[in-house]
Amino acid sequence: MTLAIKRRGKFVDVPHVQEKLNRDAGEKFSDEETQELLGALEKKGWVESKAGEYAITDSGRKHFDKRWRDVRGQLNQDYLKVYRAKQYYPHVVDALLEFCRDRWVSVFRLFTERAWLQRKLGPRYITIKSAKDVQRWLDVHGIDFIPYIHRVDADRPDWLVIDFDAGKKVELDRTKGVVEGACKVLAGYGIEPAIKFSGSRGFQFWAQFERHELPKGYRPKQLRTERRERNAFNFYADIVRFIESRVAERLPGLTTAETAKKEARTDKVLFDASIIKPMGDVRAPYSMHYKTGLISMPLGLKELKRFKLEQADPELVVKRYQERGKEFALRPANGKELFEAVVEWCRS
Repeated sequence: MTLAIKRRGKFVDVPHVQEKLNRDAGEKFSDEETQELLGALEKKGWVESKAGEYAITDSGRKHFDKRWRDVRGQLNQDYLKVYRAKQYYPHVVDALLEFCRDRWVSVFRLFTERAWLQRKLGPRYITIKSAKDVQRWLDVHGIDFIPYIHRVDADRPDWLVIDFDAGKKVELDRTKGVVEGACKVLAGYGIEPAIKFSGSRGFQFWAQFERHELPKGYRPKQLRTERRERNAFNFYADIVRFIESRVAERLPGLTTAETAKKEARTDKVLFDASIIKPMGDVRAPYSMHYKTGLISMPLGLKELKRFKLEQADPELVVKRYQERGKEFALRPANGKELFEAVVEWCRS
C-alpha cells in the first residue's frame, strides 16, 4: 500500500519503505529484510526498481486493488483512505468541481494519525478549477474538499446551508426525524432543498434563492454572544435559526441553534448557523470525509429513512453516480414568503 498510494512512476528508496514497514507492522525491519521483501515483489512483477529505488507496477496496482479488501483491517487506515480517494475522485470529479470553481477551497490533508486543514498555498487562498488541480491535491494526500459558501470577494453567500450536527448521544434515526421536520417547514414556504449526508453523523440542506436584496424591514436577531450587522450573511444565518425555532415546535427538546457549550448539546441536533459568514466553508457534495472515509453523498427525501452509513462507501457512491449521474442540483427558489416570516420572527 505504501507504493500503491504514490503517483504513477514515483520511485522511493529503501529507507522510505523501511520506515513505513516499521510503523505499520509495529516491528523493526532491517535494511536486508526490507530489500528481501521488495525483491520478492519484484520477482512477481508487482514492483520495479531503478538505481536502488522502487515503484509499484501496473500489475502490482491491479493485485493490490483485488487484495486490500481481504486484509483491510490489518492496513494503515489513514493511508487506505488516501488510496481509496485516489480511486474514487476521477469518477465524480466533474460534479465536485461544480461546487469548487470560482471560490476559495480548503483541503484536508491526511497522513498517519495526522490531518490538517490547509487554506492557503503560500500567501494565496486555494482555488480548484480542474481535474488536474484535484489530482495534484490527491498526490499530496488532500482528500476532503471544503469550498467557501461565497464566491471570491463576494459580499453575500451563494447558498443557504443548514448543517444538522448531531450530538454524540443522538441516534441516526432521531437526526433523520429532525431533517424531515425541517423539510416540512421549508415546504410550507415553497422551498425544496437539496439534501446530502455529511459524511460523518449528520446531514445538510442546501438551497439557492433567486437574486434578491435584503428585505427592507430586516434587523438582525439580537444574540447574547455578539453584536450583529445588517448584511446578507447574518440574514441567512437568521434563516437557519428561524427554521430551527419552527422545528423545535414540532420536536421540543431535540434541537438547538446555540453553538456554544458543546458538552451541553450532546443529546440535541444543532442547526449550525456559524458557518454562514464571510470565509465560512462547508464540505462539498461528493467529497470524502477525512475522518470516516465516507462520502458526503446526495439523498432524496424519500430514501432518507432507509439510509445507512455503509451506503456512503466510495465504491457504492461511484456505482450510484454511474447509474444516476449528478443528483445534487440547486434550483433557485423564490424566498419571498420565507424572508417575510424571518423578518417578522427577528422582530419578536
